[in-house]
Amino acid sequence: MASSGTSKRIDDINNELERGVFLAVYNSRKQKQSRMFALALLSVKHALRGLLFSWPLYLLALAAFAMPGSFALVFVLLLLPALYVSWMILSRGVREDYGRLVDGHILREGYIGRMLFHSRT
Repeated sequence: MASSGTSKRIDDINNELERGVFLAVYNSRKQKQSRMFALALLSVKHALRGLLFSWPLYLLALAAFAMPGSFALVFVLLLLPALYVSWMILSRGVREDYGRLVDGHILREGYIGRMLFHSRT
């Protein structure tokens, strides 16, 4: 196991016995549940980060309903591309964090803290 608190990646294992043990643990029910929980937690983390970053965008969308007539609909339609871009950025962040911190690793105790508060280095 690496000293950073995460396990070796499957790609870093050359020994067949070690690879077999790794795969047996990695494909266990507990590890699959941990990976699903990690994905959900990363999604919430990035969604909250996105809300904190782009709250004015959502406030503008709500303000559009205070506008009279058809202006509100035009305003909301103009915000749709911005929401799409925001969604793409957030989903990319989730995929990158999952690939770097979860996928291919055996998740041990304390993985939630390491996953949420990891450094970018």
